[in-house]
Amino acid sequence: MTRIIACALATLAPLPALALSCLPHSVEATYQRAATAEENYVVVQGRLTFDASALPKGGTIGINPPEETPIRAQISGKALSEGGFDVPFDQPLTLNVQCFGPWCGSAEEGDVLAFLERKPDGAYALESNPCGGDLFGSPKPAMVDKVIACFQGAECTPVR
Repeated sequence: MTRIIACALATLAPLPALALSCLPHSVEATYQRAATAEENYVVVQGRLTFDASALPKGGTIGINPPEETPIRAQISGKALSEGGFDVPFDQPLTLNVQCFGPWCGSAEEGDVLAFLERKPDGAYALESNPCGGDLFGSPKPAMVDKVIACFQGAECTPVR
């Protein structure tokens, strides 16, 4: 009888925790990736709006959410130029929230610093994934200053 109870308890024991390993999410690393990408990027500081109920929910073991969830969104603010964030920008975009297994990217409406991909047809896309993607919510002034400095050719080494 003791063996049966021990076997039953063993089957109920928690499975080993699965972990997602990401590099540090920084504006410097995101800026460098965007600057060297084949795709075209525009950096915008502004207000992101979208239907938050459309965000994917994280999965559980054995049940994963979709790999990508495209959500219609709007961003209004200023795009980056040599003078800083000084070019008016108000555009619709596709917020592409990606999931890696049970882990999903996130986004919140409000103030953001966003690296928008400009597609060949002129449409804009913004990627959020469990490791951060191209979106920084509630950016601190130091983050904004760092992106401007990177754009102007100053030191832009990611913090590790």
